[in-house]
Amino acid sequence: MHLPVIVPPALLGISFVFAVIELGLAGHIASTATGSRRIPVYDGSSAWGYSYKTIKFSVPAIVAFVIFTAVWTMLVSVAAILLPWFFRARAAAGSLLNTILTGALGAAYFVTMVFWLASFADIAAKLDGLGATSDYYNAVIAFAVLLWLLFAALFVVVVLALVGVLQCDVPGYRGMRKRGNATEGTQMQTVEVA
Repeated sequence: MHLPVIVPPALLGISFVFAVIELGLAGHIASTATGSRRIPVYDGSSAWGYSYKTIKFSVPAIVAFVIFTAVWTMLVSVAAILLPWFFRARAAAGSLLNTILTGALGAAYFVTMVFWLASFADIAAKLDGLGATSDYYNAVIAFAVLLWLLFAALFVVVVLALVGVLQCDVPGYRGMRKRGNATEGTQMQTVEVA
């Protein structure tokens, strides 16, 4: 089965754009959740019954992890687009450089896929436990699921290229075996007609 050359860069470009959106959403959540606020606290000794206390809030750990994962995804996407382009002439099918590049891309896609799975699963679990809904958190979950699916697809493409099911002319997505010419292995016979 032949994989069009445009598929891996298209998936990586969409992943980059979604990671930028995810970074913006998570950054907004972090900016609104961080800082100090004065909140009224019951105080029986006060004439009004309440006094104000300043509480400092920090970024929730999962939001910081989503920010890290978004930046990681942008770096992986750029590297995964540029490395095959840079090594397109040197990484022939079956070469050591193609094997290393394919393994590195597969590992990077797998790690990124696990990061996004952990991100959206933890946010969904936290929101379910709190019983709260937020449009920003819901958007973060939605884009995290989409990014998880994109990197799962990229990982599957690399694995299928590794085992030789998919054939593509992009380094890192080429098969591990050398592809010979179509005429190799076949001998031409000439027959003279009398």
